[in-house]
This record gives sequence, C-alpha cells and structure tokens, in this order.
Amino acid sequence: MKIGSKVSFTYLKGSSDGNVGGVLTKDYASKAESYNGEVVDVRDISKQPLSSETLRYGNIKGERSKQLVTVELEDGFTKAFYDGRMVGVDFA
Repeated sequence: MKIGSKVSFTYLKGSSDGNVGGVLTKDYASKAESYNGEVVDVRDISKQPLSSETLRYGNIKGERSKQLVTVELEDGFTKAFYDGRMVGVDFA
C-alpha cells in the first residue's frame, strides 16, 4: 500500500466463537466492516515501534500486524488499520 492510494476493503474486527456439532468454529464475517478512503500513512511498527501505553492496552479485538495503515475515510474521519486484517483490498 502506498500513501495517496484510494482503497476499499473489508476489515476483520474480530470473531465470534461457535460450536457446530461439537466442532469449535470462528465466524469472522459477523464482526467485519467495509471501508473506503485514501491511504494517508503506512507505518512499519518494526521501524516505528508502538508506545508502551499502546502495547499495554488490553482491549484489542484481534492480533496486530507489522504494518499499520492510516486511511482517511469518505466521511472525513481518519482511522488506522492493521494490514493483516484488511481483506479484499481494491485500489481505485
């Protein structure tokens, strides 16, 4: 991903646990959301580490990945996403 790219994607915000016939399952679609916007920053957390406060934050809904992508959404708000949980990425 590059700064200035227009993107649309689905973000996997977490999962719901289930049980189907005794088999434990994960439903990622139930908590997924779609987003559109422009990439305004791509941060490699190995080169620009997260603060100790962020690392201590205990309410993360999923795993972190190496890159943190900041997107200015169509509504003007800016939000950061871990690239490993951005699926179906389409560049306009």
